[in-house]
Formats: sequence, C-alpha cells, structure tokens
Amino acid sequence: MPATPPPESGDHGRRALAAFLRSRRERADPDGTGLPAGGRRRTPGLRREEVSLLSGVSLTWYTWLEQGRDINVSPQILLALSRALQLDEVERAHLFRLAGRAAPEPAERSLQVPDAVRAFLDTLMPNPAFVIDRCFDVLAWNRAQEAVLGAALLDRPRRELNSAWLLFREPGVRALMPEWEAETEWMAGLLRQQAAYELDNPRFAELIDELTATSPHFARLWEAHQVVEFRSSVRHYRHPDAGDIEVSFVRLAVQEAPWLSLVCHFPEPGSESERRLRGLVTLPQ
Repeated sequence: MPATPPPESGDHGRRALAAFLRSRRERADPDGTGLPAGGRRRTPGLRREEVSLLSGVSLTWYTWLEQGRDINVSPQILLALSRALQLDEVERAHLFRLAGRAAPEPAERSLQVPDAVRAFLDTLMPNPAFVIDRCFDVLAWNRAQEAVLGAALLDRPRRELNSAWLLFREPGVRALMPEWEAETEWMAGLLRQQAAYELDNPRFAELIDELTATSPHFARLWEAHQVVEFRSSVRHYRHPDAGDIEVSFVRLAVQEAPWLSLVCHFPEPGSESERRLRGLVTLPQ
C-alpha cells in the first residue's frame, strides 16, 4: 500500500518549500531548457519569468510559492514545476512531500529485485522469506521459503507465482496450512484493501478476474467486500517432512522500490519450530 507522508506543518512547511524551489531554480541549466539564448546572466540558473514560461504556471503564482505564501498547490502544478526545474525522481518526490502531497511513483514499476535485497533474503536463513509487489506477485525467495512450500514455487508460469493464486489454487499450499480458511479470508481482505490503489493496474485486474472465475471460494469472499490491513501475526504450517511449525511474520517495505515488500517468517528462538525449520533447510543445529 503506498504511504502518503504527512504534510509539513504551517509556516515551517511553506518556508521549506520556498527555499527548495529557489535552490532548484538557481541550479537549473538554462541551456537545457530549450529557451532562446539570451545575454549574459548576472545570477546562475533560471529567472522566475522563465520558470513561469516553461511550466505554464503564472508568474504571480510561482512568486507566491517562492515567498512562502499560504496557497494550495495541485499535483499538476508540482509536476509542471518539476519538469521546468529539471528535477530528478528523488527531488520530485521531495517537492511533493514539502507541498503536502503524495509523491508520484515512476511510470514503470521495475519487477527487478535489487541485488542487495536478494542478498538480504539469503542472510535471513533459516527463516523463510520472499519479496512481493503490490499485486502479491512473488518475485524472489530464499532457500528456506522454497523448502517450506516445495514444488509450489517451482516451474510455474509467472502469473501463478502469486501469493493469492497459490493460496486459493494450489492444493499443496492448502495442505500445508491447517488454518487455510482463515488465511483465505485474510488474503481476500488484503486484496480488497489493495484494489483501491490498483484501479488502473491491468495485472491486478487480471489476477482478480482469474481467481473469481476459477475459485468459487474466492468469489464468495470477494463479493463480501471485507477490507483488512496487513498486520504482523502468527502462521502455522503442517509440513509433511518437518511436522508442525509455528512462525511469526512481518512485512517490510523496500525503500528504493516502494512497490516491493519483503515478507519474513521467523520462529521463537530456541523453540521446537526453530529446530524443525533448521532441519528442513539442512542447516547445522
């Protein structure tokens, strides 16, 4: 779920926004704007009049912003100013936050899991962990996760490598979960909550359409319109080789790619579940 940062409060927020706009205007390269070459400039960067011309924002309105006036700024104006001031992705997000707006995401969400996150997955052994996107597609996992789910993660079409698809459609996953009914209700509620953020996402629509058409159980839950948020909790597995395993699980955001998150399961230290997990992934006791 995308996070909307709280706006900067009062005068402090307006002063911070004004200072940032001035600093980016003074840094901007006039030669990269397409403006006609002018005479020698007494100060570096762009003039306010040029920012107004490039962005389509009135000179009076832009001047008020640099003066820290108490005015509301629309996302459209912020995007126009971002382009005029040649802001990169990080600077654009900062501008939006200073104005009390949710930062826009990149037009393309990369499905590549950063190398550092993949390496982190391995350091979590013997705790099962995996990376998902906002459609709950599973993009990476560690050896412990593979040991728990077994063949459910292997040799599948990409569209089936999805937490919800596996839960509702894969008999092997259902057999692992003695509390499968509760797990499915929880997952359907998570999907309902996420749906409000994915209205224009064709992958999310494809997933819901397929589950609705192929799983009567999911269809009933979906029509109930129950909405839940993710909460760290406890999960039980009944593994055919390791026996009963109890783990807590958390979901962590990937800061550099906020549409990704890492889900990690971990047993109580020193518990029988920890011993069984270690045995399952053949790690030393």
